[in-house]
Amino acid sequence: MNYPIVIYPCEGGYVAEVPALKGCLAQGETLTEVLEELQTVTGLWIETAKRRGQTLPDVDLAIEKIKTLSQ
Repeated sequence: MNYPIVIYPCEGGYVAEVPALKGCLAQGETLTEVLEELQTVTGLWIETAKRRGQTLPDVDLAIEKIKTLSQ
């Protein structure tokens, strides 16, 4: 699934999040590191949600929300 992500610079590197997946955050010293970590965390987030029987947020709606916020 390709949810939109947001990356923020911070002291010592970067923080990245998937806004559609509440609490899905990662941290890394480089862009490569933060993106790799976010991929891992996102996979675990989705796996946990499925195991708990939760409905995953719709990717298209998440993209539309980001587009609306960026206008």
